[in-house]
Amino acid sequence: MDMNRIEQAIENKVISEIQSGHVLKFDYGFMDATPWMKKALSNIDMEKVMNEVTEKLQHELAEKIVNKIITEMGTDIKKLMANASIRDEFAYMLRKNTELVLEKINKED
Repeated sequence: MDMNRIEQAIENKVISEIQSGHVLKFDYGFMDATPWMKKALSNIDMEKVMNEVTEKLQHELAEKIVNKIITEMGTDIKKLMANASIRDEFAYMLRKNTELVLEKINKED
């Protein structure tokens, strides 16, 4: 068979699926049809699969939550620092506390 015709047929199928609004679907029925696939599937420990899926989902969920929190905190800090009086007060507190830390360090020497 001509490779160009195969590629064109695949391209046409993908385009028609996208145009019809369907998600690309593949028929996995062949897996049940072959004896070696049936044996391979029967040997899978679904408890291990479920544990791994759960672990990955937990990690992904935690990462997304942390990223949202960081974004919110960044937005809040930007809003606070946009206010001149708050920004000046923050700078004053930083200078004052830096001086206190330096005094403590100098006393320890």
